[in-house]
Amino acid sequence: MKCILLLFSIVFFSLAKAQVPPPPATANLVQKELINEFIEVSHYKEALINYAKDYISLKRIDYNVDPPKELFTKEQARSIIDQFDFEELRFSLQSALSFIPEKNLRELIKFHKSLGGTLSKDNTILLMSPTIDLNIKNQISYAIENINK
Repeated sequence: MKCILLLFSIVFFSLAKAQVPPPPATANLVQKELINEFIEVSHYKEALINYAKDYISLKRIDYNVDPPKELFTKEQARSIIDQFDFEELRFSLQSALSFIPEKNLRELIKFHKSLGGTLSKDNTILLMSPTIDLNIKNQISYAIENINK
């Protein structure tokens, strides 16, 4: 009985492996170049800032109280946008967009060039992933929290 239990334990523990989280996604050199070109031709920075402006305008007023309360002024909101650090998000963008195959990145670049760069008149439509969205909102939330400090 002990031999069977010992054998079972050895087999079980030799097959059991601790799961290691996958390494973070990183773009290779060609992908980085293509992603940077995509950011330029799609006017991604402008679209991202427009997205951030919309998000800030939603966070500016607390509608959960009666009457609604202004949490920060329009001037403070403008200050947050002026200090928005696109370069801080560049690695996150490259990481998120690295899942797009090079062929598709080239097609996206070609597509945006054919449109003159923007998908909509006010340039508020952009390619987004949950990671990019979370990083934008974290950066803005941090700025909002520190606006009165």
